[in-house]
Amino acid sequence: MVEERSIVVTGMGVIAAAGDLPDALWRAVVRGASPAVHFSDPAAPGSPVIPACVVAGPGEEALKQRRSHKMDRCVQLALEAAVQAHSDAGLRTRLPDPSLIGIVAATSRGPMRKWTESLELSRARRRTLPPSLAAHSALDSLSGALSMELGARGPCVTVSAACASAGYAIALAAQQIMLGEAEVMIAGGSDAPLEDAVIRQILPTGILGSHDDPRKACRPFDVTRNGTLIGDGAAFLVLESLESARRRGVPIQARLIGWAMGAEATHRTSPRDDGDGLMRVMRRALNVARTDPGEIDYVNAHGTGTPLNDRAESMAIRKLLGKNVPCSSTKPVTGHCLGASAALEAVVTVLALREQVAPPTANFHEPDPECSLDVVSGCARPLNMRIAMSNSLGFWGKTASLIFARDGII
Repeated sequence: MVEERSIVVTGMGVIAAAGDLPDALWRAVVRGASPAVHFSDPAAPGSPVIPACVVAGPGEEALKQRRSHKMDRCVQLALEAAVQAHSDAGLRTRLPDPSLIGIVAATSRGPMRKWTESLELSRARRRTLPPSLAAHSALDSLSGALSMELGARGPCVTVSAACASAGYAIALAAQQIMLGEAEVMIAGGSDAPLEDAVIRQILPTGILGSHDDPRKACRPFDVTRNGTLIGDGAAFLVLESLESARRRGVPIQARLIGWAMGAEATHRTSPRDDGDGLMRVMRRALNVARTDPGEIDYVNAHGTGTPLNDRAESMAIRKLLGKNVPCSSTKPVTGHCLGASAALEAVVTVLALREQVAPPTANFHEPDPECSLDVVSGCARPLNMRIAMSNSLGFWGKTASLIFARDGII
C-alpha cells in the first residue's frame, strides 16, 4: 500500500444506549456496564417484552435543527452519529472539495417505522399517503439524508449485509479512497430494530438471550450463554487518505490497514461449524494489511452470545491467530445493533488502540471449553497494542473483518 493512499481515521461519532459520544461509550465498555432494560414497543400494545439496549435520544430540538423530525428513527440516529464524526474530523472548518467526500451508510433493517406507518395507513384505506413516505421509507434515505446534511457530493450509497453491514460499509469506503474516487469517506451504520414487527420476526429464530436481569441476557463465550441482546444505535467513522489528512492538518486517530468481506454460502442463519468462512475473510484482511497473524494484538469479536456464533468464531480465531490472542465482545454493553454493530465495534477498537487497553467481556464467568480463547473478563486489561482486528458475522453467511493500527506503526 503506497503511503499516499494509506487510509486513516480522522473522526468518529456514536449514539448508543451506553453513551452518545465515543468517549462516553468507551467509559461504559471499560466498566462492562450494560444499560439493558426490559423493553416493549410502546407504539404497539401487547408487543412482546425483551431485554434491549434502548437509545434515549435524539432530542426533538436536534431533530428540528436537522429537518429530520419526519424521517425514520434509523435515519435520525445515523444523522446524530455522522454529524459527530464530521465535526470530530474538522470537516466543518477544513473542508476538502465536496465532490471528493463520499458516504457509505449501512443498515440491516432500514426505515422499519416508516414501512410500518405506510402499511397502517394503507390498510386504513386512506386515499393518499403522505408523499414524504415514498422517500423516507427507502433504504437509500439513510445515505441520502447524510449527504444532504453534510454536503457530501462524492460516491453515496446505502448497503445492507445483515449484521456485517457496517463492516461492508467501512471496507467499501476504503476501496473508494484507494481507487481515487474520494479523498474522504464517511462510513458506518445505523439500525433501529426495536419495533414490534422486527421483534416478532426475531423471536421465533431463538437468537435472543434471556435472564431475570436484562443486563445479563447477553453472555458471550460463557458456557451459560443462550442468546444475544438487541439494541438500537449508530456509529460512523471518517476515513481519509493520509495525504488529505496531512494537507488538512488534522489529527490521525488510527490507520485502517486491512479489510475483507465475504459470504459463506451455506446457511441462512447459522455460521459454518468449523469457522472456515470467517477465517478466510480474516486471512484476506491480513493479506490486504500485509500483516502476519502473529502481529494481531487484540480482537474485538462479533461475540453475540448465541451458542453457534461464539463457537464458530472461536474456532476461526484459534485456527488463524491462535488461542492466546486477547479477545473481547462488547455486545453486552452496546447491545447487538444489527447493521450498526460493526461500526460501533470499529470505534471501540480504535479507542482500545488509543488507550492501550482491551475492554472486558461483561457477563463472562464460566468459560466454555468449545470457545477456548483468551477472553478478557472481569476488568479491562492494559495491553501493548500495535494492531487490532474487529470481526462481524451476519445472516446469509455474510462476514467482514477490519484491521486497525496505531498511527505511526504501519
